Amino acid sequence: MFDHPDKIQACLNEIVPRLQDLSASFTIHYWGIDPAHFDNPVHQHSFFEICYVREGEGMYMDGDDLFPLRKETLFLSRPGIRHQIRSEKGMFLLYIAFEVDEENTDPAIVRHFRQLAAADRIVIYDAYANPTALIWTALLKHLQGPIPLTEHYVKSAALSLLFSFCSAFQAEAPSSGLGTSGYRPAAYALNRAIRFVKDNLSHSMTLAEVAAYLHLSSRHLSRLFRQELGMSYIGFVQQEKIRRAVDLLKHTDLSLIEIAEKSGFSSIHYFTRSFSRKMGMPPGKYREAMHEKKASE
Repeated sequence: MFDHPDKIQACLNEIVPRLQDLSASFTIHYWGIDPAHFDNPVHQHSFFEICYVREGEGMYMDGDDLFPLRKETLFLSRPGIRHQIRSEKGMFLLYIAFEVDEENTDPAIVRHFRQLAAADRIVIYDAYANPTALIWTALLKHLQGPIPLTEHYVKSAALSLLFSFCSAFQAEAPSSGLGTSGYRPAAYALNRAIRFVKDNLSHSMTLAEVAAYLHLSSRHLSRLFRQELGMSYIGFVQQEKIRRAVDLLKHTDLSLIEIAEKSGFSSIHYFTRSFSRKMGMPPGKYREAMHEKKASE
C-alpha cells in the first residue's frame, strides 16, 4: 500500500500545518495514515474531516444515519455533526482534518466550503477514479519516492486536494438547460466583478462603475452580491480593503499612509477608524503585534 506510513504522516504534519495562496487560507489540524483503524467513540468536530478507505470494511455513523464502508470509499465528517467510525477487522484509513480561515479567503471559496458543511452527499463509493482519490494517492506515493520533493510541490498538491473536496461531495445540480458544462452566467458575472474590484481596489470603484464595465445594471449586480455572497457590494469592498491592508501590514514596510492609499481608503483617519472597528486595534498596533508574533515563532 504505502511504505513507512508513519514517516509519511509525520512529513505531512510537519510540512503542511497550514495552506495558503492568494485566494484561500486553511488550517490543517492533522493528517492521518492508519493501516489498522478500528473503532472510535461517538464525537464531533468544529472542523472538516475527510476520510478515505484504502482497504477493509466498517460502518460510519453520521447523526442518525449509518453507512457501510468498504475499499475505495471517501466519506465526509461535517463540522458540528456527531459521528463514529467502526470496524471489526480494521481499515486502512487516510484522513485529513482542516478548517477554512474565512478572514483570509475569497468569499466565493468560503461559500463553497459552507456548502460543503451542509452537503447531503457525504459518502462516495468506488472512488478509485475520483479526482480526490487520485490526488491523495499521488501525493502520498510521491512522498515515499526516492526523489526528494520540494515543500512547494507538497503544498500545491495538498491545496489541490482540499479544493477537490467541494466538487467531490457536491450534490448533482439540477439541469440549467445549458448542457453538462456547469456554466452559470450569474457566477461568471460575479467572479468578473470580484476580480475587477480587487484589481482596482485602490481606486474605490462604485457599484455603478463596476456594473457599467460588466454591461450590467447596478440593481442586477447588487442582487448578485447579496444572493451569491450574502453581503452587499459595499460590504464586500470594505472587507477586501481591510484584507488588503492586513496583507500589506504583515508583509511590507510601507507607511500607514501608503497602505491606506493602496487599500482604497480616502484618508489615513478613515483607514484607522475602519481598521480598528474591524480588527479590534489600530493598524500600527496590529503591525507591531504581527512582528512580535513572527519574532517569537
